[in-house]
Amino acid sequence: KITRILDNSFSLYLLNKSTMSYGIKSIRYENTARHILLQNENGPCPLLAVANVLLLQGTISLPVSAVRTGVATTDDVCNTLAIVAMDGNPNGNTSSNYHIDELMKFFPTLQYGMDVNPRFVCGPTGMEYTI
Repeated sequence: KITRILDNSFSLYLLNKSTMSYGIKSIRYENTARHILLQNENGPCPLLAVANVLLLQGTISLPVSAVRTGVATTDDVCNTLAIVAMDGNPNGNTSSNYHIDELMKFFPTLQYGMDVNPRFVCGPTGMEYTI
């Protein structure tokens, strides 16, 4: 399945974009051994939030090499999330491919937080989509 990622156009965007690495901690969650990613700097990190939820659910696993060293790079995390996204589109639907490609470009930016512009005139649910 990793070959599938490397053969697609978005692979060049994902590979060699790591600027951060995250420690890996082994924990017990609901009587099951799991790994979670640790934040390396203060502040929000939506990439870690998404990855940790999926790690705790058992939906994803970190690469064996990352677990062995106790450190996961941004590429490790993004590529792991990419596999899940690609598995959700097994037939290669063109419309879904576009959305997956956009998602692949978006994943690495999540390591820095999210740019959210609230629209205060729309109440507490008002938000403007930004990239």
